[in-house]
Amino acid sequence: MQEFLTFNQLKLFSQEKIVHLQTLRFRATCRYLLPNVPFYKKLFAEYNVDPNILRNVEDWQKNGLPLIKKAAYMKNPKDFVVQPGKDVFKEYVSLLSSQHEFDELIKLLFSDKEKELKQYYSPKMLVFSGGTESGNPTPVMLTAKQKFDTLVGVLEVIGKLLFTHTEKKTVGMNLFPYAPHLGWHATHMALDINTDLNLGTAAGGAMPTERLVMLADKTKPNVICGMSDYLRNRFLPLAVQKKIKLSEKVVFVNGAQKMHDAERVKIKQLAKKLGVKQCTVLDMYGASELKEALMPECVEGSGFHHVAPLSTIVRTVEAKHTTKDLIDDWQFSYSGYAVSWNIDGAGTLLQGYFLGDKYDKIETNKCDYCRLNVQRFFGVNRIREVETQLNLTGIVEEKVKGTRVNLVAYRGAALSLDEIKEAQVVLKKNKVEVRIVSDKPKKAIAKLEKKFASAEIKPIIKCVSMDDLKNDKLKFKPIVIG
Repeated sequence: MQEFLTFNQLKLFSQEKIVHLQTLRFRATCRYLLPNVPFYKKLFAEYNVDPNILRNVEDWQKNGLPLIKKAAYMKNPKDFVVQPGKDVFKEYVSLLSSQHEFDELIKLLFSDKEKELKQYYSPKMLVFSGGTESGNPTPVMLTAKQKFDTLVGVLEVIGKLLFTHTEKKTVGMNLFPYAPHLGWHATHMALDINTDLNLGTAAGGAMPTERLVMLADKTKPNVICGMSDYLRNRFLPLAVQKKIKLSEKVVFVNGAQKMHDAERVKIKQLAKKLGVKQCTVLDMYGASELKEALMPECVEGSGFHHVAPLSTIVRTVEAKHTTKDLIDDWQFSYSGYAVSWNIDGAGTLLQGYFLGDKYDKIETNKCDYCRLNVQRFFGVNRIREVETQLNLTGIVEEKVKGTRVNLVAYRGAALSLDEIKEAQVVLKKNKVEVRIVSDKPKKAIAKLEKKFASAEIKPIIKCVSMDDLKNDKLKFKPIVIG
């Protein structure tokens, strides 16, 4: 079964053909997998919907099915895992037939059927979201097929995009914290597949930053992956302090948290002090609930490329009414809240799952830079748990004294100042507080006060230490609703 599209296929296939392939997989998922997922079996019964009539994601809305919130999923994640029926072989044959995978059917007849079914249905890998905003990581089960086939194929595509910015000989350094988190595992696999040398490192408790800096000095990595705040506030400043040198051409890849343009600039400024003459800083978007659908930029500002369209369908919606667990009144929209439908086979299946991230714009034409014919998401706000707390008034907006304010815009304004290393925005008791980390606090506060002088809601500005901001955690919450 074709679980992913290759780099060349993503270039050559039209959007119509890609949507057709997605639709075949969606129908097969609804007919042959969802009835074996406890949560959806119950949901279909409650809403009196026959899964056989669901031909595309539009039918999810037409038949009155709700969107599923994280609160519902986290009550019992195992109820979202495919539990194959007694006649699993017959169901798998029907699944392949419905997707017109006739070559795979022939191969199946001459294969080790028990092994094939185990690879397809049995969970192999537990991954988590980082819980960056909520502090409550989301667990998702991947099968062996998804880990060793789909994810590897997707990472090969991503490698072709990212590593066009590097020297011919590539050395990769993984600065994500080592954990059962898709960020570290996916980066490790990507570097294994695409670089000449993968240093096999990890940040956090796995390796002290000082050791990582000294290793970078000796090995000269030119593909460095990690979270923006760790790169800006720990790794690169210590590298500057130790007076090490990196390669002249380096690609930094951010993941797990939103990166502002001001953060890109600061990474480049620090890298320049380390001898980097050509510095590219790219962003990556993903979530454990999207499973293998990791979405990279190909160049800075090119949008997040959905290079795994056979893994997850992603659409945007307008949410009109919500309960604690469900969004029971909604409609599709050209921009808005992100919703996902997994179509990648077994393991955890989240259909009509309300990610809560907000997309300003979606483009479906060929990318001008890499020429891939994929969806590209722009203006992605990744603060999912904040959305829940604000009860759908807007992911990063809330009314303060009757005025709607954009909390992320406050943080972006603070990070745009050279004197500010890090910033956190706190909404508490109808007041906005901007907490900053700076070596020049008086100058930073003065500049920030001037920047916010014309703002309708002027924030309270406080200078704190990085330790205060992180509160003994590896990473901090950029937006806090108190």
